[in-house]
Amino acid sequence: MKNLKLGISALALTLASTAFAQTTSNPWVIGVGAHGVNHMGVANGGVGKVFDNFDQVFTLNNYTITPPLSKLTVARNLNKYFVLDWQTSVGNVDNKRFAMGKEFFLQTGLGLQFKFASLWNEESWFDPYARVGANYLRHDYSGLTFPSYDYANDVLRGTYNSDDVTGKANHFTAAAGLGANLWLTKNFGFNLQGDYVSTPGNNSNVADFWQASASLMFRFGNTDKDKDGIKDKDDACPDVPGLAQFQGCPDTDGDGVADKDDNCPEVAGPVENNGCPWPDTDGDGVLDKDDACPSVAGPAANNGCPWPDTDGDGILDKDDACPTVAGLAQYNGCPRTDVNVADDVTKALNDILFDFNKATIRPESKEKLDQAAAYIKDFPAGKFLIEGRTDKKGSDAYNLKLSRQRAASVVAALEARGVAPEQLKSRGVGEAKATVAETASDAERLSDRRVVVEAISAADWDAIQKSDVPAPKKSKK
Repeated sequence: MKNLKLGISALALTLASTAFAQTTSNPWVIGVGAHGVNHMGVANGGVGKVFDNFDQVFTLNNYTITPPLSKLTVARNLNKYFVLDWQTSVGNVDNKRFAMGKEFFLQTGLGLQFKFASLWNEESWFDPYARVGANYLRHDYSGLTFPSYDYANDVLRGTYNSDDVTGKANHFTAAAGLGANLWLTKNFGFNLQGDYVSTPGNNSNVADFWQASASLMFRFGNTDKDKDGIKDKDDACPDVPGLAQFQGCPDTDGDGVADKDDNCPEVAGPVENNGCPWPDTDGDGVLDKDDACPSVAGPAANNGCPWPDTDGDGILDKDDACPTVAGLAQYNGCPRTDVNVADDVTKALNDILFDFNKATIRPESKEKLDQAAAYIKDFPAGKFLIEGRTDKKGSDAYNLKLSRQRAASVVAALEARGVAPEQLKSRGVGEAKATVAETASDAERLSDRRVVVEAISAADWDAIQKSDVPAPKKSKK
């Protein structure tokens, strides 16, 4: 009894000493329970006779059952298939096969388990395994003599002879068996295990036995040191909180690139640039990777390059109708032509006023004439036809005569302001180009009463007379 108490005390101390290890290694399993030893199930003979008395294995009275806390298991998963364990069993155990009374029993050693559950589901609640082990056994048979086995004749000698075995206290044992863990929760379950334990170093199998055990199992490991919800065994960064999508590694800048792979972990950037933002050297809002001119600012519409102004007229080529010839903004970047001048002069002479039913220009139109003359003088190469028009009110002949006279008056006024005579000619068309009905109001017919300036090409210029106002008839003497 004293030896049993010492054994249980040693077992408790061993359990306490491994408590720290199981919380800092990954992953560990600890089991505590009871075991029973059955010598009656061992048959006479060699290895081939192991199962000859197998029916005795299931007879409860054949077992010496030890109290709780008489077995300790400490195990560590090597991988999904194999587990390395250390198992220790203690108790006061008899040998009913040879009517030996109870003696202190201590068996301790290493074992290797193969987990069948990993063949279909490593996380299964039903976790069966096969086990082999090598142990030290303390079970004192010293002072006793046992008949040895006659392997040649397959009999156990019944009388003493020189081959008989003197019992020993210390033994080397080899164990083989089956077991299963039944996990009720993620970290807690039951274990059942059965082994055949042989003493291959003995000449007799007197110390061989069947052992059965039942234990409460506590599964540790799978720690989460950084408290990020990802177990350390699955965590590529176990000391730093991180995200599941990056195997537990952080993404400080939230750019979708884990810090461990991010060249700029505190500044967001795309995966394609290793987590760094694309630079914009010229600050034009177009990233260098997309910028055809990364060192010179330019709009995105031109791939980050400034719009060119080939002719240097201040009008960008994209807006310049004449990109290779300098021009003016009002002409869409093209140089001023005689057509442009004609349009400008027509606009300047819009609403020019004449005396009623006369070709005399009223003083209020002075500024209009000044502006029109300035346009023409700025374009000395131009040839311009001043065309007079009337509305449909009145006779055709009268309107034609009046339009001719008024067109000629405008030419005279422009020449008086310095326009070269060879640049100007006049023509009247009367109501021929009027568009408003004669019955319309005076305000509505106003748009037909005007002077229009037309640019004439050099080829057509000579065919046009200076003025179509008939020369006055000479009086008869």
